[in-house]
Amino acid sequence: MSVKEHITYFSQNRFVKNVATLQIGNFGSTLVQGVAGIIIARLLQPQLFGIYAIAFSLAGLLVLIVSLGVQDAVTTIVGGTHARQDHQATREAFMFMAKMTFVIGFLSVIAALAAPSLASKIYHNSLIGWYAGILIIASFISNTFLNFSTLAYQIIGKIKQMAVLTFTDQIVRNILALSLAALGFGITGAMTGHLVGALIMLVVSIVVWEHIRRSDIAFPSFRELIAPTGPGHVRKHLSFSAWIALDKNIATLYNLLPILMVALYVSTTEVTYFKISLAYVNLVIGLMGPISTLLNVELPRMREEDPRALRKNFIRVSLYSLLGSVILTAGALVVSPIALRILYGANFISGVKYILGLGIYGAFLGIGVGLGPMWRAINKVKISILINTITLGIGIPGGLYLISHFGVWGAVIMVTCWFTISHLASFFYLLAHLDPSLEKQSPSATT
Repeated sequence: MSVKEHITYFSQNRFVKNVATLQIGNFGSTLVQGVAGIIIARLLQPQLFGIYAIAFSLAGLLVLIVSLGVQDAVTTIVGGTHARQDHQATREAFMFMAKMTFVIGFLSVIAALAAPSLASKIYHNSLIGWYAGILIIASFISNTFLNFSTLAYQIIGKIKQMAVLTFTDQIVRNILALSLAALGFGITGAMTGHLVGALIMLVVSIVVWEHIRRSDIAFPSFRELIAPTGPGHVRKHLSFSAWIALDKNIATLYNLLPILMVALYVSTTEVTYFKISLAYVNLVIGLMGPISTLLNVELPRMREEDPRALRKNFIRVSLYSLLGSVILTAGALVVSPIALRILYGANFISGVKYILGLGIYGAFLGIGVGLGPMWRAINKVKISILINTITLGIGIPGGLYLISHFGVWGAVIMVTCWFTISHLASFFYLLAHLDPSLEKQSPSATT
């Protein structure tokens, strides 16, 4: 295929158009997050920003434990049911998501109350736990109906509206966090800003949901979502949801544990250097996030409509994403000394060496873009769990050894090994076991 034919194909392909649309919104959201993080880092300076980073990671870990992975399961389910125009099954999936949200809310309160004691025992600083507790509640409030609305937009193909809503969430929460921190309220102000912003987005998301469901009978009303249902309704999706939750939670641990682990052995200033280095590389690779988001719906839909194309398109997306991550990471490494000095200031320049050390990590991230959606689409989540569990089972004690002996450099080696090994193992397993003639199978069934 010639270059011209490639350009024509990409310009006319619906999936590519959706990726481009979501990419614009994601770029805006990533930019807002990045700029907010940079300004807060400048306001707090290395020592306090290290505490801020640890609190965020601790909150992320506790949110992970209580979140149950429901949205990812429902995304996979409705991707197939809506493609089959099974309105009743789509409505039931959203109603299941609503019921589980009540459970998540209760668990979030418990996690927020437990966070100070946990932080005191692990890091000898209960304030970290109080900050984390505020974030836990903010996360639950913000994501409750935001998840419903963004998923609904994605299912009906309104990617532009989905991108705008997500971008609005980032704008509201980060501007409030920045404003309160800049007014002299420090870390407490930043966390409170996220909480107030979450409350605003809750109201916005409810209004959006009501607008969406009036135009599509597949989506239940707000009243139906909060109405009680029998236990059989929950059990129908619970098993499938549990496996996806476990898979996602293990995968998310890869992102949360490095900060929490390195904080056990080094100063908060060194935590800051590692945090901004990791964030810098992830900021660039984060531009590829929309591809994975869209694949959560596209792969289940493709399996329903054209299962023979599943393997070919998975390979194509993975290799293009790998090429993209290599190019983006290389560019980020070249400009990192200048970028870090301009963005964060001279006090943070010590983090440049860790950015360069994370080059291999960043380069191979692209190949993992389609892994999660593909595991769910072909209903082989248990294999993903096995691969990630083995990797972490070996990687956590190995990482603690590396960090205890080599400090932040040990964490750099650990992160690189975790992601590269698990991604390559998953990718080659899928290549070996993806059958182009896969028979259609409902994603709500468990293997």
